[in-house]
Amino acid sequence: MVRVGRRVSPQHNRCQSALRDRRGALFLLGVTLLLLLAGCGRVQQANPATPDSYLVTLTADPAPPVVGNAAVSVTLRDAAGQPVDNAQVAIEANMSHAGMTPVMADGAAGKDGVYRVPLTWTMAGDWYVDVKFTLPDGQKITRRFPLQVLAK
Repeated sequence: MVRVGRRVSPQHNRCQSALRDRRGALFLLGVTLLLLLAGCGRVQQANPATPDSYLVTLTADPAPPVVGNAAVSVTLRDAAGQPVDNAQVAIEANMSHAGMTPVMADGAAGKDGVYRVPLTWTMAGDWYVDVKFTLPDGQKITRRFPLQVLAK
């Protein structure tokens, strides 16, 4: 039997083996980094389709919102477009990244369906505001609003 080909030195085999080991290590490092990054973010569920027929809107004062003392006005209207008064409202504002303390605030019965709730924006960036109404009959209405808060 005759072998045709070039001879490979032992040093060449060691280089190929080292290269294979390095590629494997880089692959494992990349997979590990992807898994770590996936675990760092806060999962935000999209607002589910609401079974109620209420219209809820939110405006910030000042607009656009800036870091510091502020307020949000939340308007609640029924299916016929009529304002809903005498509900309790709770606000929970969270930054879109993990690690920040949420800002919580409550509001009393609104007038003409408008509920003004004071709160303090603690940092510039992307926020989401969860609005939770409790109607006089005990029905609960929730909505989520994205908001960007600017630096002063």
